[in-house]
Amino acid sequence: MTLYDRFRNAAGRKILRGAALMAVGLACCLFSGRAAWAVLPNPRMHLADFITAAARSLVAVRYTATDEFGKSTKIDGQGLLLNKQGVVLISGSLIPPVIPLSYIRHLRVCTAGVNDKPVPAVYLGRTVSGLFCYLKAKHPLKAIPFTPSPHADIQLGEKVVSVGLLSKSEAYRPYIGINRIKAIMLDEHRLALTEVFGLTNATSPVYAFRSGALVGLTANNTGESISLGLLGRDLPVTIADQAQEGLFLPWSEIRGVLAHVPEKPFITRRPWLGIVDETGIKPALRRLYKIKQNAGIVVGGVIPGQPAAKAGLKSQDIILDINGKPFSSSSVPSRMIAAFQRAMLKVKPGQKIKLTLVRNGSKTITLPVTIGVMPPSPVRVHRYVDRRIGMVVRDVAFEDTYARKLPASQKGVIVSLVKDGAPVTLGHTPLKPGYLITRINNQPVTGGRQFMQLLHGALKAVAGEIVFVVIKPDANTAVCRISLQ
Repeated sequence: MTLYDRFRNAAGRKILRGAALMAVGLACCLFSGRAAWAVLPNPRMHLADFITAAARSLVAVRYTATDEFGKSTKIDGQGLLLNKQGVVLISGSLIPPVIPLSYIRHLRVCTAGVNDKPVPAVYLGRTVSGLFCYLKAKHPLKAIPFTPSPHADIQLGEKVVSVGLLSKSEAYRPYIGINRIKAIMLDEHRLALTEVFGLTNATSPVYAFRSGALVGLTANNTGESISLGLLGRDLPVTIADQAQEGLFLPWSEIRGVLAHVPEKPFITRRPWLGIVDETGIKPALRRLYKIKQNAGIVVGGVIPGQPAAKAGLKSQDIILDINGKPFSSSSVPSRMIAAFQRAMLKVKPGQKIKLTLVRNGSKTITLPVTIGVMPPSPVRVHRYVDRRIGMVVRDVAFEDTYARKLPASQKGVIVSLVKDGAPVTLGHTPLKPGYLITRINNQPVTGGRQFMQLLHGALKAVAGEIVFVVIKPDANTAVCRISLQ
């Protein structure tokens, strides 16, 4: 008789009715070494033993995020060792994409449960989806590389178990989460939703409880939103716990992440079409234009000089399919956008695709488009710091000019950071983050390096003030005067 058969007898049913008590008992068994009931590929293996084995591939990851003026924050999370070369997979939120890579200091990987010194690591890069990042330890780790097989797809109502590491204060001890899949969602990514707080923290492997097959990795979850009645009003409140998640990415979403493991630092190349403000087609518009299929994307705007514009795509065009295949069958406009983005993420930069679209409400045309590379984000461009006046600037990125409706050739520097109480923050017209500096003391600014030369010259002149001409985030022009007295 297998362990699963034992679940079906009266004693097993009694255990199932006490699911909450069982979860607590299993956690205790994990640390005490006592047996626990479970159904696994090997009927003789207990759940506590299985979880302990799975946890050997988990590592603790920590680093310090420090800006140019020394303000720092310590970050602590979890990773998954992928191979003997020391490559570690972490959640993309552990190193947020808005943090400049220069801010990452003292990146370390620690083997869970081992009293060894933390191993220095380097950042390799971010996946195209943005959901994960790769690190690489500089020295061998005592953890065991993760084995993603056997694996299986998910089923609605299936019971799953995940394995994670507790925080540093809990000595990175392993813990588990047991839950059932209550929904399978298809958004920009395919996601399995369990009860809130049912699973362990981000980047935890998730297994089918009955078969022991790998079914996915946990993803970040903001928690459950509830309404709190206060003084006659319902106030939304989000309950969150960093150690527990309710979402996980199934095998179909993570297999590429686990199969194509980088060994060296790389720059993420995201596919780029160059359209903005797209919306899903509404039923009334679909009926007006006699469009038979449910899904379609209405192009809001086409960015000049980008792939869509070069191919001839126009505002108000309605995209129906990609390479002759509908990207969605949903009739919900928001789901159409998510499905379109999901389909575009599968296209590689440089690849040619064909878009079938409706133009002017009646004409259906097929448009060949060569997909480009998404322009570098602001955190990827070079930064420059001047400590005397307390300011950090960076080179102009594509989204800086586009947001202000300026030409892509616009010159200048962006104020990215100012130090509290520094000269740059004082006076009636201080400089603020987000300002685009186009001139300094009536001299045009062409880039970060040239701006720093002009600024240092102005500081050596010991004049009463420095005058900056800026373009604000709302695209209005202003003059900022910084006193040097």
